[in-house]
Amino acid sequence: MVTLRRTSFALLAIGLLMGCANTTPSSVMPGGGSLQTRSLARAASTGRVLYIGNIDGQPGVGQILVYTADMKNPQLIRTITSGTGRPFGLWVDSQNVLYAANESNKYPASVSEFKPGASSPFFQITNFKGQPQSVAVDEEQNVYVNESSDDEGFVQEFAPRSNTAKRTIDTGVGGYAFSPGSMAFDPQGNLIAAETANLKLQIVKITPRSSKVTLLHLDLDGNDINGPGMGIDEAGNLYVASSASETISVFAPGKSEPSRTISPVASYGLMGVTPQGAVYEASGEGTVTEIEPGSNSPTSTLTCECSAQGAAVSR
Repeated sequence: MVTLRRTSFALLAIGLLMGCANTTPSSVMPGGGSLQTRSLARAASTGRVLYIGNIDGQPGVGQILVYTADMKNPQLIRTITSGTGRPFGLWVDSQNVLYAANESNKYPASVSEFKPGASSPFFQITNFKGQPQSVAVDEEQNVYVNESSDDEGFVQEFAPRSNTAKRTIDTGVGGYAFSPGSMAFDPQGNLIAAETANLKLQIVKITPRSSKVTLLHLDLDGNDINGPGMGIDEAGNLYVASSASETISVFAPGKSEPSRTISPVASYGLMGVTPQGAVYEASGEGTVTEIEPGSNSPTSTLTCECSAQGAAVSR
């Protein structure tokens, strides 16, 4: 387990080239920070980093924490505070552009787009039907935003670098305490969206270049699965979190019952899944659980001074 603590001014100098951070991992070695320096150099060379959406940066303003994507010894690289609003869902596309879905509070709702290594967005989408909660981006860089509007779910599709939706899709899910969950793409290019209403989770499929929505008939109630986190690996395995049972259930392609269950996992937040099947589940509080591909139990738990709502890993 990695625990963060507030650092002194002297240690902050270690991260100047990578951006500023307000916390420093407890594994930094005194008198030089050589361990962190090596980790930062490795992250810079490989480009593999973990992003965590934190809604508790300042009153009404969140931040994105950037770590090395190392399940054994993750290191805080920098903190993004520009264009973050209140970040929930995160996504990294095939070009390693980071997307953050920000609910409104002190700043208007937005989806902010960051180039690799950047600490401020180069583009923002601000024109929505409702409140954005999660975001997904296809191979053509079309941006899909899962939103809540009057306790109903809508997914809006935006062309690359456009602030005008070219499609608004009613997910067909709505009701008391509606909340959009994670989104991901299956191997056939269908968009899969998790939606919660009336204290129950439903998962729907949206076909490419269409507004057709199909409910996936998974046994979520019988397995005590209530979301909101969800992800898909390149083999088509569907990972569904449950804040009620603190589990992640894995559904093989075409199956309605889980093939395996990962536990215990604090699962109130959104999820990131790599093509290889590594899972990063935000707790909604101060942790992100990291699970290596194929494992049925957490590999490690990253602890931060934050309210972790979403996670995503660069490619």
